[in-house]
Amino acid sequence: MNKGKLNRIWLAGMALVLASMACIIVSPPPVTPTPAPTRQTLITATVQIYGLFNKNGQLVPGYVGSGTLISADGLILTNAHVADPAAVGDPESHPDALAVGLVASEDQPPVFSYRAEVVAIDGYLDLAVIRIASTLDGGAINSSDLRLPYVPFGDSDQAHVGDHVNIYGFPAIGGETITYTDGNISGFTSEDQVGDRAWIKTDATISGGNSGGLAATDEGYIIGVPSRASSGAGGDITDCRVIQDTNGDGVLNDQDSCIPIGGFINALRPVNLARPLVNAAQTGMAYTSPYGVAGTAPGGGGEAFGPVTWFEANANCEKGNQVSAFPSGISGLTAVFDYSGMTDGQAWGSTWSANGQNIYQSNDPWDSGASGSYSFCLFNSQNPIPDGNYTAQFFVGADQRILTQGNVVVGTGASVPTPPSASGITLIGTVTDASTGNPIANAYVFVLVSGVNYDSWAAANYPDAQILMTTKTDANGNYRMPSSLP
Repeated sequence: MNKGKLNRIWLAGMALVLASMACIIVSPPPVTPTPAPTRQTLITATVQIYGLFNKNGQLVPGYVGSGTLISADGLILTNAHVADPAAVGDPESHPDALAVGLVASEDQPPVFSYRAEVVAIDGYLDLAVIRIASTLDGGAINSSDLRLPYVPFGDSDQAHVGDHVNIYGFPAIGGETITYTDGNISGFTSEDQVGDRAWIKTDATISGGNSGGLAATDEGYIIGVPSRASSGAGGDITDCRVIQDTNGDGVLNDQDSCIPIGGFINALRPVNLARPLVNAAQTGMAYTSPYGVAGTAPGGGGEAFGPVTWFEANANCEKGNQVSAFPSGISGLTAVFDYSGMTDGQAWGSTWSANGQNIYQSNDPWDSGASGSYSFCLFNSQNPIPDGNYTAQFFVGADQRILTQGNVVVGTGASVPTPPSASGITLIGTVTDASTGNPIANAYVFVLVSGVNYDSWAAANYPDAQILMTTKTDANGNYRMPSSLP
């Protein structure tokens, strides 16, 4: 009997049964809904992630983040900068391995039991999916035997302003154990490439280390991935991120104003944006980000940059004498390298760091021809460039492949800020929410040095050297600067 004939016979029989029962009222059996995850499940499905680095033959932790188990066989959703910082422009922090710690008891630190590997990553969205791949010592595992707790996906498109949100993770200020905070959705942020719900804004407290953790609804479904934020250590902003296309050119890069994420307002990547990454991870397909630098063309593959040499720079960024180091008090410096094999329109960029901390990143279409000599000027118009050890890396392509880098010392190396004068006016005040009038607790207040306004501070990527003093509001939103203004 062929399949088509069998189907027709079954349907005919069903019609007879329905006809014979037409006058009988039958109550349907009760439907048992799938139970929502409990709070204990949310806790045990939140993991801590270490980026491990090979030091003298041993793997040691270099940075920490959080993640959420999204399948029983060990898929974990986290931030791209937690899975591999190279994906967001920090290639020097590419880890040699990832360690995953599971919560056995909420009052104990997580137990690091597994290593994980990256299976899908999107540097633009700062999202990644990693998979538990082995035991911590590299032993083989059968993923189907893991049977780990996990959090099912919610629908972030159904989130609304005022909805309650629960945050789980391992923030730097929360000690070694898992930390829970909560708050409400306060709004949304759009991006041209992503849409109206590129970010979910929340007033929940999210601090450093909580990156990649769990943002869940009251029903226990993951709705977003927390971004990086203020560490709360000494009042320093540890992450100033470009999260909005502020100049409207369709590109998120150094030309947009970065926003210090921390204190009062924090950001979540909506979980719906992670679905393509999860699908790729589950099916074994390669994931390619649909987002990137607008207007770029693919390169030819034969790009080459020569060694970096350093030159003095004046106020117009005109190149001066070649140097091997710079004295204290300079306002600008220029990095120069020869190049070949370039294609106009292809993506390229640079990353600058001072004393190991990123201070500037660019990502633009190339427009200087196939070969020649390129000069890149770094200039501080308001104050001298602080003493320090500076590194410039230059890369090409969406994968940010580094072609050359250079190092140079300004002054004596790492600088020590001069303490402010103790005489003058003492600044006090209260920080309130402009929309509600309510006082804001634990908000950071900055006083900038003379001649620096907010726009120029933001344009320079919020350097510490332009901060005269800082403090934090108390529980009632009040603040008092620790010393007098000169």
